[in-house]
Amino acid sequence: MKGEGCSKKGFLAGTLAALLLVIFFGAASSVALKKNNTWDESAHILSGYAYIKKGMDWLSPLNHPVLGRAISGALPAALLDLDFDESVIPEGAPNSNFFPYSLKFLYENTVDGGKILFLSRLGNIVLASLLGIFVFVWSRELWGNKGAALSVFLYALCPNIIANASIATTDLPITAFFFISLYFIYSLDAKGLKLWRIVATGVAMALALASKHTALLLAPVTFVSFSIALRREGKKALPYYAILVFTVYLSLWAVYGFRFHSGSPNYEPLNWGVFSSSSLMPVFDLLRAWRLLPEAYLYSVAGVVMGASTGRAAFLMGEYSNTGWWYYFIVAFLIKTPIPVLILLVASALYLFAGRERLKYGLWLLLPALFVFTAMSLQKVNIGIRHILPVYPFIFTLIGFVPLIRTRSARVAKTVFAFLIAWYAYSAASIYPHQLAYFNEFIGGPKNGYKYLVDSNLDWGQDLKGLKKYMDENHIDKIKLAYFGLSDPKYFGIDYEYLPSYAILEPVNVKDRVEPKGFFAVSATMLQGVYLADRDYYKVFKSLEPVGNVGYSIFIYNLGAGPKYFGNRENTGK
Repeated sequence: MKGEGCSKKGFLAGTLAALLLVIFFGAASSVALKKNNTWDESAHILSGYAYIKKGMDWLSPLNHPVLGRAISGALPAALLDLDFDESVIPEGAPNSNFFPYSLKFLYENTVDGGKILFLSRLGNIVLASLLGIFVFVWSRELWGNKGAALSVFLYALCPNIIANASIATTDLPITAFFFISLYFIYSLDAKGLKLWRIVATGVAMALALASKHTALLLAPVTFVSFSIALRREGKKALPYYAILVFTVYLSLWAVYGFRFHSGSPNYEPLNWGVFSSSSLMPVFDLLRAWRLLPEAYLYSVAGVVMGASTGRAAFLMGEYSNTGWWYYFIVAFLIKTPIPVLILLVASALYLFAGRERLKYGLWLLLPALFVFTAMSLQKVNIGIRHILPVYPFIFTLIGFVPLIRTRSARVAKTVFAFLIAWYAYSAASIYPHQLAYFNEFIGGPKNGYKYLVDSNLDWGQDLKGLKKYMDENHIDKIKLAYFGLSDPKYFGIDYEYLPSYAILEPVNVKDRVEPKGFFAVSATMLQGVYLADRDYYKVFKSLEPVGNVGYSIFIYNLGAGPKYFGNRENTGK
């Protein structure tokens, strides 16, 4: 749709997109302020801060390259004067204190922990806003102004995007840089090989590779792009793609400061022995010997590639598994994506692929999304829809085709479309500020989410602040608490009696037997017993009606008469 960007309609579409992204920025920032740290955040923040300040790339490198975490650590490093103990023992090392210290770094520092947390999250919010601009640009190039406005509308209000943009983890950075990389790869095919596009593509791909290892899926996509260019341009394409590879390689080294490993005086050698039994170890030994890539990056790749067949405890619709289900992400996608998006996605796919004129444009969007979806479904870690978060920008851009659909009854189509837009807006507004816990109407909304999915789909430890507010509003001085998350209730002024949890690192008021009196707070993940040796430990609560809930992730119970004692610590797996 060339030329539309300069028209009056183009200006209006751009203005609307800007307004929507301002709303997005405000919503994500507000959520970031209202929620406490999730399970992973303190580790990401500490790692990112240590890398920005001291070049320490070895604190927690097993599964994560440095950039995704550096984005979280950048603003605290630039704007705050924080205490940092460089002698912290890395994750996985003997006697490691990495995770306990990450909490102390966040909440027991020279600056209020809430301020550190918000600044850490702000980097992802800014990046997510940039991603929204690319969604607008790509959609307008394909479908025009109306399509671009629709794509940004869906993106800016998406509960899953807002939820992950408002926390300091690596899922939003890979989502952003993966999509941006694909946009530039598409541009090479649609607009021709230009040096600046090659360099931009290479830089974007390097940023994706340095954010999270989902970016390795860009390799086959790039090969397809090269094959298309080679067929169309002949040998003229070879130097361009050689420059692309070189740019990726050079930019990846630049992210790591052109160092094979950190020069910090406290440098801790990486424990390559954990991979000694893998048949791929000789390959990594060769790469290390020749220093072809930064060591910490190689180590993180090894952690993902060699651990791809290793699962984790997971829950799905009342079932438990340590190796996952092939249909896990299908279920998660169907119940955590707003129904209007699902309907519009089906409509756009059916009409788009009914003709050949725009088919290739749709494939540039649909195939990468399916590729990510399939790759994540084949691995065995089933703990959250965040692992397929990169599919959403492609879906929203694809749905931008909908305004171009022509039907026999335009009036009916417009009515249905208006209804879906209103439904989507209502769903987005009604879940605020609990976007992480969003579930659609297929299962009765977020109140029923815990019956289908837990962990980072719903309950990631984010609602201790909300629990304290609930206790204050209901005049509850002390509560019996079973908490899922890596935080400490003391940071939020919660007076509690400890129930078996995963994991309060320094619990207080620990008793062998708990009387069934007073108020109980039980996290959804603990209720389902996913990480307990006895998964039925909290079964008694499943038959009780909670008197309240906090953010849909923590259920409040007021027990009356019951057995003399509730549980014993021997069955907890703690």
